[in-house]
Amino acid sequence: MMSPNRRKNANLLPVAKIFTSIVVLVTIGGGSLYYVDAKNELHRCGQRKKELERELLAISTRDEVVTSRIAKMSSFDSLRKRQVIDKEAFARLTPVGDTLVVRMQEPAGAPRETQVRTVSNLQPNR
Repeated sequence: MMSPNRRKNANLLPVAKIFTSIVVLVTIGGGSLYYVDAKNELHRCGQRKKELERELLAISTRDEVVTSRIAKMSSFDSLRKRQVIDKEAFARLTPVGDTLVVRMQEPAGAPRETQVRTVSNLQPNR
């Protein structure tokens, strides 16, 4: 038989507990770093979105200004003033004479149509 004074074969350091604690702490730390990085990315994307929205608003405002200027400069009165001021204008305003206007009348016995129909010069495929 063995002697009772014999010591058990036991580790003085609890290696399994230490290893388990280290793995748990590294996992929690990695998750925390990922969470912080994801939040930072969210803030960066939010800032970029705000910048793009401001830029889009500025572009749409400029577009409205240019559209109104085009409408203002292409009105009949504005074109006439420009023609009077600039004798060498790119385009001339010429009045349309009565000989150039085609007036169409409905036949006398034809029933009146109240429905609007589309008119086209395209010939149907034969």
